[in-house]
Amino acid sequence: MADLGRLRERVLELEDRRARWRRLRLSRELLQPRIDRDRALLAERDRAYASEQADVDRLDRPGLRRLLATLDRSLDERRVEQLAEADEAEARAEEVRARLATLAVEADRLDGDIALLGDPETAYQEALSDLVLAARAQGHLTGASSGGTDGAEEVLVPEQVVGWAERRQQRIHQRAGIDAVLPVARQLVKELTRVDRRLPVVAAGIEASIPAGDPYGALHWVDGLRAVRRQIAAAEEVASHLREELAASRLEVDVPELDDFPQRLGSVFDPLSSHQLLERVEGAVAWSADRLAAAKALVERLVELRAELADA
Repeated sequence: MADLGRLRERVLELEDRRARWRRLRLSRELLQPRIDRDRALLAERDRAYASEQADVDRLDRPGLRRLLATLDRSLDERRVEQLAEADEAEARAEEVRARLATLAVEADRLDGDIALLGDPETAYQEALSDLVLAARAQGHLTGASSGGTDGAEEVLVPEQVVGWAERRQQRIHQRAGIDAVLPVARQLVKELTRVDRRLPVVAAGIEASIPAGDPYGALHWVDGLRAVRRQIAAAEEVASHLREELAASRLEVDVPELDDFPQRLGSVFDPLSSHQLLERVEGAVAWSADRLAAAKALVERLVELRAELADA
């Protein structure tokens, strides 16, 4: 059983290395937006400095600006003022440049540490697989033996080792499944948010433009919902993709049904009354709010599951 002990120690060692690698990756990912913001800010401040310096240069070289300042005896005063503004703009740019240099050093350090750790994620999963295979092989050779030990060395029962390792593998697969599903779920929220924003506008337009007894009320209703139905169709495609991803990852999370959107009734020959039309619009708005809330709850549940598997 010593081989199983060494393999398990290897798995635990790689687990620690992988945890450090993930912490470094997270720090690097959080650092990048700060670098990007400072790069944009530096470009903006460099442009401001260049503009101020150009004003100074125009006063220094012969031209209309210098001539006018000379005639009204304000050349020296204007030059001092422009130089002060240029110096201030340069100082503001240098402040950001210095901060950006510090961030770049930190980014290089993190990149170096991450590179030194290699790819512990793959190594960890390979070590887990090796441990499972070795434990199963020993289990077949020795049978379901368990029992005590006369020495200080821990006795590892193959079946227990297999269970220990497979539980870790299962958590890895669950985490990978959530990582694949979560972006699709968030896209569904975006699509339903578009629907939820559009429907109240349509409802308000219908309520304001269709008087009681209008025989063409149903047609206005159809026209007003045409764009909304296209948005719902796009959301249905995302929901279908989400169900496929959930089925592949074996995650049991409910996806809101989108095929029960309130259907239009009536036609030019059999129009809806104003009261019926108002009820239909209110039902559509309530449907949209309910489906959006369900999609947001789905995302929250996936985020919770992701947090539970943070160490997987």
